[in-house]
Amino acid sequence: MKVGRAGRRTRTPRRKAAVPEGPARERILAAALAVFAERGFEGARTREIAERAGANLGLLTYYFGGKEPLWRAAVSQAFEELATEIAAVIAQARGEAGGNERAQLEQLLRGFVRFLARRPEFMRLMNDEGKRPGPRMRWLADHHVKPMAAVVRGLMERGQAHGLLPAIPLVSFQYIALGAAGLLFSQAPECKYVTGIDPTDAAVAEAHADALVRLLLGPG
Repeated sequence: MKVGRAGRRTRTPRRKAAVPEGPARERILAAALAVFAERGFEGARTREIAERAGANLGLLTYYFGGKEPLWRAAVSQAFEELATEIAAVIAQARGEAGGNERAQLEQLLRGFVRFLARRPEFMRLMNDEGKRPGPRMRWLADHHVKPMAAVVRGLMERGQAHGLLPAIPLVSFQYIALGAAGLLFSQAPECKYVTGIDPTDAAVAEAHADALVRLLLGPG
């Protein structure tokens, strides 16, 4: 609010968020992930999602049928992107290093960091949903987290067997790695305000990936 010449308060225009690029359905999914991450599921409004996507509210119903299916579709698309990223970097590491376990672990960490730099809202949403034992957390775990965790767990087990990872419980290592990789991006607004550094900048993200690899795997 601001005060006008006549002493009356006038509403300060709200700055419009940038509209994502691409077809309407993809714009809606991108906007939905951002809004759900910022507001939480209960606080998110489909009207705001439509506005951010530059789409008609009716398109949300046409494509997704409602708020819950839209949430699931947005989360699923993000996990599909992450799974594609991880599969690609692991395949590259296997091809270049002849199946070298350290190379696969390193590229897994780097791929995850690069994904979070592009999609910092993903970590915010996961942190928000993961702290409550509700139906959305269980749906996330059953459909996406458990299958991906099984792949990562196999890599960690082989890493421990080869002496690449410390002999600590895998659940501890898993969540230590998640926190070390993701906190910088889930707290990106705070980081930028406190340090003046934008963690989503590509160069900053690569430096973070370098630090993470050195911290968790040691010098190569």
